[in-house]
Amino acid sequence: MSFSKSADPRVERHIADALESIRASFAAFPESSAIRAVALGGGYGRGEGGATPDGMPYNDLDFFVVMNGKAPSPALHRLLDGISAEWGAKLSIDIDFCCVRSLKALYKDADTLMLQELFAGSRIVFGDEHIFDDAPHRPFSGLPWTEAARLLLNRGAGLLFARQRASDSTEAEFVRRNIHKAALGCGDAILIVHHDYRGTGTERLEALRSYYEASWLVPAYEAALEFKYAPGTGKDPDFACHLDCWFRTLTLVATEITGQIASADAACSAGRIARSGPRSLKSLILSVCSAPVLPGMLYPPAVHPRVKLLRLLTDCLQHPDRETDTFIRLWKRYN
Repeated sequence: MSFSKSADPRVERHIADALESIRASFAAFPESSAIRAVALGGGYGRGEGGATPDGMPYNDLDFFVVMNGKAPSPALHRLLDGISAEWGAKLSIDIDFCCVRSLKALYKDADTLMLQELFAGSRIVFGDEHIFDDAPHRPFSGLPWTEAARLLLNRGAGLLFARQRASDSTEAEFVRRNIHKAALGCGDAILIVHHDYRGTGTERLEALRSYYEASWLVPAYEAALEFKYAPGTGKDPDFACHLDCWFRTLTLVATEITGQIASADAACSAGRIARSGPRSLKSLILSVCSAPVLPGMLYPPAVHPRVKLLRLLTDCLQHPDRETDTFIRLWKRYN
């Protein structure tokens, strides 16, 4: 299986060279016995990565480092920082590492979209080639609606950051990428709440076409998918149009989650989603801890702050002059 959707031989060689170098770095690491496996996830791990017209990778390389029950040492962190700096500079992309203490710890988040996609498609770069053979695979149709809320939160935050940097010409690519990612996140959120999420982008596009109530989203999703696979092609996306898509998706998702027709008011829809969130003692503690920063985060008390942050994000997106520091601080803390 190729790393990129286009299977461009130039980008395939770049990534293969990077992975071989990274494998050698882990093999030579004095504490390598503490590492059970290193896996490449993300789009390139599933064979859905992008390739620019000049044959370079475009998306981040996302690695999961699974330890043998020990916390990552300072020496390991230095190794990862060095790899990120070296190959990030060579490929002009971000090289990200997520370290987990053990396979058991990783499996605690098995119901998330990120891990189900990892289990469905990844490349073992170093260590146990069979580490995910017994992974708790779930059908994509069984993803919880909270993953749709997470997508809306993260892609909405991307729109917020894009608007903040729109006037800086040096940030044009960041703005373009985050607007397109918002379209993909909206479509994926709709599919998740309808229990219709699919394994590949092209399959998700075809599934989205069948939802008449989301027909307005299909052109933006199709253009964003084209950009994901072949960045540098197509027209620049329109921010206002994609922001409207985000608000409309929020309403559709709220309707599907609650089983009641949500009003067109985005704040109301976000509030309905928050009230429907799963309750837990951990979420109650987190909500209490966040109350001094933002008292409104306390209600509903036992719902995770991440779900309730949609209301604050909606307020920031609806009012461009509104202060955003509080949202960004809480988003970084709880996401």
